[in-house]
Amino acid sequence: MRFRHWESLTSAPCAICPASLRDTIPFVTQEARHIFVGDLAEMPMPEMLATIHRNRVPGVLEVQLGDFSKRVFILGGDIIFASSTNRGESLGDSLLASGQITVAQYRESALKLLGNPGKRHGQVLVEMGLLTETEMRAAVLQQVQRIVWSLFDLAEGLVAFTLGEDRADEIYKLRIQTPRAVLHGCKTVADAKRLMTRLGGKTTLFSRPQLPEHLKDFQLETGEEELLDLVDGRRTLFELCDHGPFSAGLNARVLYAFSCLGLIKKEKDAPSGVIRVQVPSTEAGS
Repeated sequence: MRFRHWESLTSAPCAICPASLRDTIPFVTQEARHIFVGDLAEMPMPEMLATIHRNRVPGVLEVQLGDFSKRVFILGGDIIFASSTNRGESLGDSLLASGQITVAQYRESALKLLGNPGKRHGQVLVEMGLLTETEMRAAVLQQVQRIVWSLFDLAEGLVAFTLGEDRADEIYKLRIQTPRAVLHGCKTVADAKRLMTRLGGKTTLFSRPQLPEHLKDFQLETGEEELLDLVDGRRTLFELCDHGPFSAGLNARVLYAFSCLGLIKKEKDAPSGVIRVQVPSTEAGS
């Protein structure tokens, strides 16, 4: 479905999706096909992914970026695949750019793929003996991660979430924990100030609610645990960013991810006129 047609759709009840998801992400339907539509300016990608994971619904997130579109396939709340119509992000081009295959091998595999439309490019490359199954799975994982991480820096744009289990039969299907994707993706966001506006002001306080049931088996990394332990309902956002285990900017990014996942809860907003926390815009790797 083309994104330009969304505005012509009419809202209707969705009988197969959780009420909490309906209340969080606007939805529309057409021909009994249920589609949620969200604006990234109102609900950034981390919040959207966290909401989908919390409700454990299968489906496909699609983002339109000019002439290109990117899709993230979700099953059981976790990411199993991602694709992009941008040729530069295709598996073949990624392998070519990394030097894992040559131009001649790329062309030969593309011709074989044309003759076998039911196969994936990765299958053809493995059958040609150019990569092992293990190497191909690693290459697919890297490709999927690059596509997913690229979505976290988007500040605006429409995203559609279509319910269903498309790509559930993907040969090189992966299982990327959505909470881990949210944390890693937030860490890579270039503009930390954009995330800070979602958290609050300099004196905003946060508490730790009871651990959500869907996160019972999720493990935080050492630095992440240290930062979460600092959240006690008394330390302000400024103090958490200033005294956390990472740089101020990275602490802010991780706190935002915690907020998306429901690991921390904002207790009060900063008083009017309080200066926002100042953090560098580009220090994701620090």
